[in-house]
Amino acid sequence: MGIRKRQNDFFIVSLLKRKPFHIKFWLCVVLTIVTAVLFSSVNKAVVTIRFLQHSIGGYVSIFLIASYIFGIYMMWKWYFKHGRNRYPYPSAGQLRYFLEANKLYEIGHKEKQDINGKLIKEKIIVNSACLGCWEDEKQLIIRAYKRGDVFTDKMNNLDTGLSALYGLAIDNKIDKITHCDYVFRKTHDKRIIIESKNEIEYNSGVNLPLNNNLSWNILKQPHLLLAGVTGSGKTTFLNYLIIEMKKMQSDVYICDPKRSDLSSLQHFFGKEYVASETNMIAKMTRIVKEIMNNRFIEYKENAENFVYGYSFVDYKLKPVFLIFDELGAFRASANKKVFSEAMDNLTEVILKGREMGVFCVLSTQQPNANNIPTELRDNLSVRLAMGNMSNEAYRMVFGEADDLQTVNTLGGGYIYLDGMGWEKPKYFEAPYLDYKKFNFIDEIKKFK
Repeated sequence: MGIRKRQNDFFIVSLLKRKPFHIKFWLCVVLTIVTAVLFSSVNKAVVTIRFLQHSIGGYVSIFLIASYIFGIYMMWKWYFKHGRNRYPYPSAGQLRYFLEANKLYEIGHKEKQDINGKLIKEKIIVNSACLGCWEDEKQLIIRAYKRGDVFTDKMNNLDTGLSALYGLAIDNKIDKITHCDYVFRKTHDKRIIIESKNEIEYNSGVNLPLNNNLSWNILKQPHLLLAGVTGSGKTTFLNYLIIEMKKMQSDVYICDPKRSDLSSLQHFFGKEYVASETNMIAKMTRIVKEIMNNRFIEYKENAENFVYGYSFVDYKLKPVFLIFDELGAFRASANKKVFSEAMDNLTEVILKGREMGVFCVLSTQQPNANNIPTELRDNLSVRLAMGNMSNEAYRMVFGEADDLQTVNTLGGGYIYLDGMGWEKPKYFEAPYLDYKKFNFIDEIKKFK
């Protein structure tokens, strides 16, 4: 998630600032004293009334005492449950300790007179690092401010200390000229387990879920690149995407030059939506491009339909997806003219398709410049590398990717979502589909 919080949204913690006044605590103290005085007066009035004293006065007094004790108990119970934290964000109070424990302050001396009039030097804090805190139920953001003082360089290296302070792993680190944001996610990523349901669930939005925390927003992050070696789980992930695309009531076109399982979907979607022959694949890319251009003509060039700033969502158009599985196999089997035509069509769709709701999913085992030109790759907003790949392959997918750990889980890999403020790709486990328990064909038949 991109960090766009204003400085005023953050609670600022510095050792030069006093601790916030604990108004909730003192409010409880004042209310306790005031109610005690009022109770004493009322109770004294009750017991001094002679006829009540001889009849029901004792019971009234007992009731008042019980009510007073219960009221005081409930007030302090509320305080210990909800009111103890004097900071607007629960995590902010720990930052003052963090500054003290890591000596992120400077000590100076101040002269003052003691009781005998003698001048003495008193140690005081003359400068302190400045940290900001913002949080909600999903994430915590610590902002370390750079102010050109002796602590500026240290503000970029608080990862380990802040992780230990909160017991959370850093989800993202965003380094700016004036500050460095450390983003912690409170909820851990959980992969989606695909299960068959009797009822049909449609998705009327633009977010295609990837796990419990991440989703592919097709309007803001058009087009997806999927790379991975054989056996890494690419096909299963593509099957999941097809199901989710159908839930969006989309038109899905599939190009499968390998003639693998995806090509067999022509028996269910029809040959007009699935192509395996090189010439038919080039034709299908041209069909998708024409769909996009026809939408531009109807909704952008037609004055009756045109509204400035509208996208396919505003025009209530169904998304159109083109899934191209294994560009390397297509390049190897197609002649130069056919390959060039298909790539030209794909390039035009990738550059223009977002506004009219036409999107591409490109899959390849070898994400090199011959299969996916760099200028094309840079316009694919969602990029995944599944399984273990070489450093060179990671660089081709993500641009820059250092220190990526070994992937040991089937369906695991790394993902990058454009516009999220991520400095590097994140570990990701693709949705899991157990083919022994889940019938993919039966599932897609529901959405015909």
